[in-house]
Amino acid sequence: MIRTLKMAALVLMMSAPAMAGIPSTGPTPGDEKDNSYSASPNVTRTKAMGVAIYRSINTAKMNLMIENYIEVPIQVTLLNENNEVLHSEKVSKRLKKYWRKFDMETMQDGLYTFEVSDGYTKVTKAFRLETQKVEVKEPTRFVSLLN
Repeated sequence: MIRTLKMAALVLMMSAPAMAGIPSTGPTPGDEKDNSYSASPNVTRTKAMGVAIYRSINTAKMNLMIENYIEVPIQVTLLNENNEVLHSEKVSKRLKKYWRKFDMETMQDGLYTFEVSDGYTKVTKAFRLETQKVEVKEPTRFVSLLN
């Protein structure tokens, strides 16, 4: 009796996401890229990893987040528009989640690309840095005669 109740509870727990319309797993094996589970275009998921890039509000800082699904070493590279390597690091296969904030304040305007690779699949995320031109208006003054 207790075993039957435990089994019924397990079946209900496993089927709850499906009943709610929420996928219970990530992309199916064999799909090279599957963005149907992505909340935004800033997120890319493959069978090996999930990669997201976001800008911090009101700053020139970029957040790079990686989820390592199958425990493989991941190579992270930041390139400029001339494909020059500005930053490169290897993320341990033991690290399931990676998050790094890149300060782009001192970088020149232009196109930059993050490349995230597990050795088989490469995900690229590009973004553009532009300096906003601020127009300062001089106050205008009028002189009027009273007499």
